[in-house]
Amino acid sequence: MKKEYTIGQICKLYDFGPDSIRYYEKKGLINPKRRSNGYRVYSIDDIWRLNIIKDLRKLDFSTKQIKEYLENRSIDTTIDLMEKEVELIEKKIGPLMELKENLQVKLTDLKEFKNIDTYGEIEVEEIKERRIILIEGVMSKDEEVDLAFRKLEGRDDSKLFLFGNKDMGVFISDEGLKKEDYSLYENAFFFVDDKEDYNMILPSGLFVTLIYLGSYKKSQRYFEKMMDFIKENGYTLSGRPMEIYRLDIHGTSKEKEFITEIQIPIKK
Repeated sequence: MKKEYTIGQICKLYDFGPDSIRYYEKKGLINPKRRSNGYRVYSIDDIWRLNIIKDLRKLDFSTKQIKEYLENRSIDTTIDLMEKEVELIEKKIGPLMELKENLQVKLTDLKEFKNIDTYGEIEVEEIKERRIILIEGVMSKDEEVDLAFRKLEGRDDSKLFLFGNKDMGVFISDEGLKKEDYSLYENAFFFVDDKEDYNMILPSGLFVTLIYLGSYKKSQRYFEKMMDFIKENGYTLSGRPMEIYRLDIHGTSKEKEFITEIQIPIKK
């Protein structure tokens, strides 16, 4: 069996960079010998240490914690370490399971939206209470909307995920309603589950809804059509209209595949 390994061989074996190996040496986690030419060589003693280092780094243990374990290994410290590993794994599993559930919901929704045959048609429906988290700010251009979502998502990357999260949208601003310019937005938001943090509740109620396919430029025309419908049928607004992005640039590069839903809360 080979008893000595060069730093290049160790890097290849463990998929570490040379700087990482030197860092572990500097922190006292490994102690390579040096040949007469000054080159480092690593022994079987370094191999088992690197096995432990690699495993514990996967679980986000600090170099200090790893060093303490390497210097004080016993059945008790190993039991304690394994208990900590289980705890850390459980903490990682929770967000992943939540993300999986969100992805499954999103996947089901997208399959349904892909196959609907009522694009561009106005409907009146009762929608239950929903929770959202939102960010303040008036915006108009697509780039500003995307930036607002990034700020929103940045509040907690473990819970908000643009690709797989629940749907996101924007409210039409008061100025936009006044000017009948439905491209003026404010308050970008994500819908969230009941168990997640939120800062606003959308009350249950009656909504005029419409789902359309393609460019966002269609929104103005559809909003006007829906506002006419509201007036003609004796309804009035009971809250701010919203534009919800069921499928956008994050999910397709083809503008013709964009799926947008407009929801306008109403009352008699």
